[in-house]
Amino acid sequence: MVRSTKPYIALFAVLLLAAIGINAWPASIHPDGTIGLLQITVSVVWLVFLTASVVLIREEKTLLFVFYYLSFGFIAGTVVYLVTFFERYWLGTLWFDIVSAIQYPFYYLFAVPLFGFNAWFDVLYGQFAIFAGFAYIVLAIGVSVRSKKLEAKRLRY
Repeated sequence: MVRSTKPYIALFAVLLLAAIGINAWPASIHPDGTIGLLQITVSVVWLVFLTASVVLIREEKTLLFVFYYLSFGFIAGTVVYLVTFFERYWLGTLWFDIVSAIQYPFYYLFAVPLFGFNAWFDVLYGQFAIFAGFAYIVLAIGVSVRSKKLEAKRLRY
């Protein structure tokens, strides 16, 4: 694992863009398309990378970056789920159309990298976004616990 912040962010961006690029088409046409072994593998690699980030990173700035990404992933998954839940009631109103437009960047940045796991869940994109959000919040809790342990190690005399 990369030890300093700048190379980590570069690796993070490359893996995120690769995961989005490979999973974007099946995620866009689901349930009409199929999720193949390549999408599953990419999603597993992305989840392993995030988990390894939680476990192995010791630099405070990098850990904070990962924590913010994971926390925002939970918020984004919740927003996508809520928009898809309420769209059957408020579809066609101007304010809801404006609000629902924000779900697409959230969906592509946070749910699409993990979309290969939908081969097992086989749910609609709003429900999958909330599942991805829960995976992100579990990892964010892991980052929080990890940072507390690192802080406790530094404070020992």
